[in-house]
Order: sequence, then C-alpha cells, then structure tokens
Amino acid sequence: MVIKTISVEEILAFLGKDVVATHGDWEGVAINNLADAAHVNADTLDWIPSSRENQQSITEQSAARVILVGKDVVYNKALMEQKKVLIVVNNPKTAITKIGNSFFVSTPKPGIHPTSVIDPNAEIGKDVHIGPFCVIGNAKIGDRCVIDSHVRIMDDVMMGSDCDVKAGAVLGGAGFGFVKDENGNKMRFPQIGRLIIGHHVEIGANTCIDRGALSDTEIGDYTKINNLCHIAHNNKIGKNVTITGCVNVSGSNIIDDYAWLAPNSSIRGYIHIGKGSIVGMGAVATKDIPAGETWVGNPARKMEKK
Repeated sequence: MVIKTISVEEILAFLGKDVVATHGDWEGVAINNLADAAHVNADTLDWIPSSRENQQSITEQSAARVILVGKDVVYNKALMEQKKVLIVVNNPKTAITKIGNSFFVSTPKPGIHPTSVIDPNAEIGKDVHIGPFCVIGNAKIGDRCVIDSHVRIMDDVMMGSDCDVKAGAVLGGAGFGFVKDENGNKMRFPQIGRLIIGHHVEIGANTCIDRGALSDTEIGDYTKINNLCHIAHNNKIGKNVTITGCVNVSGSNIIDDYAWLAPNSSIRGYIHIGKGSIVGMGAVATKDIPAGETWVGNPARKMEKK
C-alpha cells in the first residue's frame, strides 16, 4: 500500500468543478491511502460506485472517514454521528481514478537511459522517458511518452503525446506480406508504409504492431492494447478501442471507435468491426460485425439476447 498524506482541501482543489457538493467538517482532515473494499481503514479515501443499488448503506458502513459518493447518497444522521466527510461528484470511479493517478501512482522520470540507441534523425518530444536497451529508428515520439525497456521502434513510426509503451514491444516492423514469382516462390511485397499512433495510446508488453505495406497502419487516440497482441499491416483502428490480451488482428481491417476485442480473439483480415461492437473471448471474426453487436464463437456469430 502506498502511503501519502493528502488533505481534503487539496483533493477539492484538484477535482475543481467535478465536485458537486461536500458534507461534513473537512477542514484539517486528510487521507493517506487508497485501498480495495476489504482493506479500507479510517485514513482511506473510499469511493462508492454509482452503479451500486445500496450506496447509502455501503457509505454508512465504510470504515473510511472521507468518501467519494454520487448524488444518490444522503448525508443523514448516521453519517453525521460518524463525523464522515462526503465529497459528492458526478462519477466517483472517474474521480478516484484521477486522484489515484495524480497523487499515488509514481511515473518514470523524463530522460533517455544511456544503454538505449536513438537514431540521430529521430524526433523526441518533451519530458519523454526512454528506458534501458531501447532501439529507436528515424521515428517521431510526442511529448510525455513513456517507453519502457527493450522496446524496438522502427523508422517511420509517428507517435502522439502521452503514450505508454510497455517492455518488449516492437512497433513499425515489416508486415507479413508475400506474393509468388513466376516460379511459384514467395517474395516479400514492399512494406513501405508508416505506423501512425495517436495520443494517449497504451501498448502492452511484447506486443507487435506492423507498419503498412503501401498505405499506413493507424491507431486512434485513447486506444488501449494489452500484452502479447499482434496487429498486422494496414489496419485502421479507431479511437478508444480496447484490445485485450493475446488478440490477433490480421491485415487490412477497419476497427471503429469504442470496439472491444476480448482475450484470445482473432480478426481474419479485410473485414469491418463496427463502432461499439464486441468480439467475444476466443472468437474468430471472419466477416463484418455491425456496430453495437456482440459476436462470439468460431466462426463468430451474433450473440442473441434471451
């Protein structure tokens, strides 16, 4: 558990307009930890999910003195007698996430580790962290990116700001594309496109994303890619897409915003995954999936609601 003393006054100032109301005497009160439900104590900043039906009773039973709650929690006599402090926000989970990331999560310091090799023509933004044994070609990396150890970034990779690349990832390698010559032998098709990565993208450990062949591979803003994934050449992946662990995406797909690819799913290639759709765990998508639908199985088909 990370212990760090933060006053309620600091929390309120940090959340700013996200605070709808406060209840209780918070002057001089502080918290010093975040914890899961089983380990909450008097000094924890607790939070009650707005989705819970019994928010009121959970708040009353919490061991914490300071609690982030939604609008449905009433500051009643029981809470007054416990001298609890309620910080009312529109979304407690979002608020605790912001506080946790800002006050309790330690981030690597900007700088380039001396064991890393950087192409002299590479463009590295401000406040970037590049860890040990990275090799970066003639690429562009935006401000405040964190590149963990043993990452390989090839030429012609364009990365936006505030990206996080975990250890062992390989970005912008040549795609797996071949054609047969006049004798029936395979020869590599030119892989001369770029890999374009947006802002606030996270790429997991040992994940490989190929550059395009003649066009570009594109990853949209806020997309999150887990560990051990493979994304082949020419894919066009939108914003806020979630690609979970061990997903395989073959070449030349279009994956629209907010799609969710569950663990171990596979996308065939040359298909369209619609906005907000879900590809289920272990599913093999072989044809277009319309927006908002959930497809499961092998071959994947629409999951009907009962």
